[in-house]
Amino acid sequence: MLYKMKNHLLIAALVLAACSRQPAPEAAPQAETPTLNLTIGPGGAAGITSAIAMTTAAVSAAAPGFVVAEAQDQIEGDTFTKITLSADGAVVFDVLPNAERTAVHSIETASPRAIGPAGERIGALFGDAPAAEVLFCVTPEQHAAYDFACSTAADGRFWRGYDLPDSYVGPRAPFEDIDADAAVRATLVEMRWVAPG
Repeated sequence: MLYKMKNHLLIAALVLAACSRQPAPEAAPQAETPTLNLTIGPGGAAGITSAIAMTTAAVSAAAPGFVVAEAQDQIEGDTFTKITLSADGAVVFDVLPNAERTAVHSIETASPRAIGPAGERIGALFGDAPAAEVLFCVTPEQHAAYDFACSTAADGRFWRGYDLPDSYVGPRAPFEDIDADAAVRATLVEMRWVAPG
């Protein structure tokens, strides 16, 4: 009798537990984090492929996932507002305006996170660049962040800027006068895409 009573109590407890068990709450849907577009090349940069409006809203829409902010900059005393694209607390791309300050003129990067069209990153050697993409090289006229820059032609959409080795003491301009052995050892310090239009 005692055995039957224990059995009935056990069954009753199991039934009660089963009845009171609530279904597990469904997990709240997670918003997908956009994958950052870290590429830059002849076709664009960070997902931007045209001379879009120079506003944080337009840039945010074209380059999702980045922290987009305005910042002041200047060239030869001319102050202007640029837009920065950051990730993990560091700027990856600088978006620069056209002369009228209404549309994107170019996007540049010196970030080691950015990836060029041949898979290169800042620090790559000029000698390793695809020959067809560095056919046209010039030395900057003044105040550039590099010793020389190369593209496919004078009107190229994508430019790679290089610094010569610190030990180099030869001529630095024009490009044709730079010692070839030093040029191949020059390191990539900037990549720039120029918007069409």
